[in-house]
Amino acid sequence: MKKIKQSLLTIGLFLCATLPAFAQPGAREDNSMLLTYLFLGTCALIILLQFAPLMAILFGIVKGIFGKKPQEEVKTAPAKIR
Repeated sequence: MKKIKQSLLTIGLFLCATLPAFAQPGAREDNSMLLTYLFLGTCALIILLQFAPLMAILFGIVKGIFGKKPQEEVKTAPAKIR
């Protein structure tokens, strides 16, 4: 058990010491910023366009709740004309 513990400790220390050597030297450079912004803009446009029907439905609900309700017409008997 002591031998396995020592082996794992040695391997762990070795990996901790060598892993930074595999790191990239700097920031990754690519030229996809325009495509990224176009994609994000398209996603935002889709989300914003879905708000139009939502606002129409909400407006109808609020208008139905708080709007004036039509009064029922009172039916009267026709007057007799001589």
